[in-house]
Amino acid sequence: MFIAPLLALAVLVPDPGTPKLWEQEAPATNWARTPDPEVTSDLMPGFAAQLDLRGWAIVRCYQETDGHPYNCRVVEERPQGLGFGSAARVVVASGELRLGRVAGIPMPGEVQARVRFRVEDEADEGGWSGPEPSEIQLKLARQIVDGAYEDGEPEEDNFLDGLDFDRRAVVQAWVDELFVEVRAERREALVLQLARLASESDLRRLLAGDYVSPPDMDKFESAFPESKAAKAAVAELRRRYCERYSCDASEVKTDGRSDGR
Repeated sequence: MFIAPLLALAVLVPDPGTPKLWEQEAPATNWARTPDPEVTSDLMPGFAAQLDLRGWAIVRCYQETDGHPYNCRVVEERPQGLGFGSAARVVVASGELRLGRVAGIPMPGEVQARVRFRVEDEADEGGWSGPEPSEIQLKLARQIVDGAYEDGEPEEDNFLDGLDFDRRAVVQAWVDELFVEVRAERREALVLQLARLASESDLRRLLAGDYVSPPDMDKFESAFPESKAAKAAVAELRRRYCERYSCDASEVKTDGRSDGR
């Protein structure tokens, strides 16, 4: 990932003045268990998360039995092309439905839900507050990172995750142009991150090929040093992307007005 920390999550408590997250429009079929918010957080499309783009999708499911929704389709999503619709289908499938009954007999029905995604505000994220590594830790961490680079530069956490394939050639060219300095910084940033997270004894164990328990995710992300070059590159990438493709995530209200969020 070019910028760390960067956390993605879904809006589980709606913003003031907005409808509830799960907007059921088929009263005969109800949620026995609403979709899992942790699943929603995990499924935030990666490219949209990197560019801090919120989005939503409406999913409609036809159900013939009680249980997880299995016959669902996306009826609308905004912005298009970022993977919000596909992610929303999986989110909805994590819930469970109960059909309406007539004389005790389950009746097939439909349910419709709107799933909203957003990226956590940077103000919610804390920087590194732990001790800085010793020279020995940095030396050991550099040996580990250098070993990872022996077969080429490590993969970049699927930066284009969720992006439509017909847009990837254009966007990848922008990434290759804008992130030259970021990639040059990345190796040293990984060294510092690893040295901050692991003790000298753990680093020696890693060099020996032994297992070391990973840190919790918050600590892992806060240990990655802030990069002004990465922030500038992402800002320019977002500007280009939204200029060429739509980043509009506004929602149409029932009175026909558009909510410009």
